Amino acid sequence: MPETGTSTAGAARRASPLAKAAAPGRFGADKGPPGVELSVRHPASIVTIIARKGCGERLAAAFKKIGNCDVQWAGFDQYYAVAQGRGEGALYRELKDTLGELATLSDQSHGRIIIRVGGARARQVLAKGTPIDLHRDEFPVGKSAVTQMAHVGVHLTRTGEDSFELSVFRGFAESFWEWLTAQAAEFGYRVT
Repeated sequence: MPETGTSTAGAARRASPLAKAAAPGRFGADKGPPGVELSVRHPASIVTIIARKGCGERLAAAFKKIGNCDVQWAGFDQYYAVAQGRGEGALYRELKDTLGELATLSDQSHGRIIIRVGGARARQVLAKGTPIDLHRDEFPVGKSAVTQMAHVGVHLTRTGEDSFELSVFRGFAESFWEWLTAQAAEFGYRVT
């Protein structure tokens, strides 16, 4: 489905690498409500932002002027900007105009996929694959980390009380999805 407000006439539509693998339905343990909810945030606009030398503090201050996207930590003076409802390259162009003197930017929309993991057992599923302490006191809503799960590099962000977003490289999406659903099976999971 194209992003809201985007004309797709004459343009190729970006396909999700999980279009076939992430089939909607209930899977795994089937007693009681599912413990995990999985979905793919697609299409999403994703831009990597890396502060230029000596510009880290000014870049962090400039983020307050940016609207309609989430800015997530991704390393020292490095961030991801993520948005829905933008046309191809629109977020990159907007951020380049706003932050161009302070940072180097790269559009990652075609190279990454975002998987949403939520539910009462989401933390237990993710803890099977990462050494990061996901307890709510140590990893509050809005916090991000760069980690590995199933031998795949993952950008992990806590988005709600029992919800997370995991960004992985597109080429690893299917194998990562297989690992994630295998971990969620014991709790039962629903794909939406």
